[in-house]
Amino acid sequence: MVLGGSRLRLRLSTLLALLAVAVLVDEVVEEGYAFDPVDLVNPQLTHEKLFVALLLASLLLGLRKRKG
Repeated sequence: MVLGGSRLRLRLSTLLALLAVAVLVDEVVEEGYAFDPVDLVNPQLTHEKLFVALLLASLLLGLRKRKG
């Protein structure tokens, strides 16, 4: 069961990373640029905030605890 949970975490991590890339592609198509750090402090929901949230979630899910 642990192996199945590990596999699920890896799949979810990969899915979230792909969604983050899709957000960047959408940003380029809609706005003409990939990432503007100024939009991170904008109070509205922006592509940049969504990208960072998805990327962080992907990285956190992808991290594995080492047995030691």
